[in-house]
Amino acid sequence: MSTLARLAADRGRAVLSETQDADQVIDVCTGALRPHSLAVRQPRARLVTTLNHVQLQDASVNLLRYGAEVTVSSGDGVLDDYLLTLPVAGAGKFRYGGTETLAAPGRGVIIGPHREFEFEFDAAWDQVIVRLDRSRVEAVAAGLTGEVGAVHFDVPLAEDVMGLNGLLESAVNLVDSAAVEHRPQLIWQLEQVIIETLLLAQPNNRTPAGREDARPVSPRLRRAMDLMLDRIGEPVTVTEVAEACGTSVRSLQAGFRRELGTTPMQWLRSQRIERAHALLAGGAPGLSVTDVAFSCGFFHLGEFAAAFRSRYGVTPSAVLAERR
Repeated sequence: MSTLARLAADRGRAVLSETQDADQVIDVCTGALRPHSLAVRQPRARLVTTLNHVQLQDASVNLLRYGAEVTVSSGDGVLDDYLLTLPVAGAGKFRYGGTETLAAPGRGVIIGPHREFEFEFDAAWDQVIVRLDRSRVEAVAAGLTGEVGAVHFDVPLAEDVMGLNGLLESAVNLVDSAAVEHRPQLIWQLEQVIIETLLLAQPNNRTPAGREDARPVSPRLRRAMDLMLDRIGEPVTVTEVAEACGTSVRSLQAGFRRELGTTPMQWLRSQRIERAHALLAGGAPGLSVTDVAFSCGFFHLGEFAAAFRSRYGVTPSAVLAERR
């Protein structure tokens, strides 16, 4: 069993324990995960279902085993989540829309809320399921790309996504810890990192790895972009960026106009507004518009509010209020 699975077993709340009643299993798993239907595939077989649930903030980590060959498929109800499945044992076949893929330890999957689904699991199937809130994923994607809309992931997990295990283990370990008692936003911040890592590592329609229209950026511009993102909450000038990249201001500006159709400072301002939107849409406990503005490099609140409204058509406080 993986370290993450052991943590979920040890620290999670046992909401099902060797449960045989299919209706109870459906009710509980619908509450913890998403609406679905469930059928035992062998007439004489019985469910022996266990579910351990660890609630983070907008995400949860779940260890689920049915103990019988089952088919899980779309049910009634609105879907508002992404399910990241990390197999622990056994084998499964996942169908999501027109995509079919096999899953086993080391070969995970992710499905969204946009298409019908059907899973077939053998009796040995055991899995960690990470439930991610749809609005949170879309808000983080908007912060990364500046585009608002649905996120569609490739179903089979890319190899790099398995690196999320360490971040997820840290999040589970933080639950009910003394650190979180003093700083409740720690879990929210770690969820942000988890979602950003997923968006960057797993091919999808919103981030550059999954977009056909994404344009390559030269190493020099990428270095400048990375430097500005690292200092997104600090005052920074185009001269400082040019010097750090070993080029002149004129060459840097020409490169941004040629490759991105903008200037370095205009690009940075756009990134700051997008980051602010993602933070406000996530709605961490105790977060204020002022905190967000300052953390994203806006030190004049009127200017921040005007730029935000021009970009998104609403005020920063209105976005934050929607999450409370």
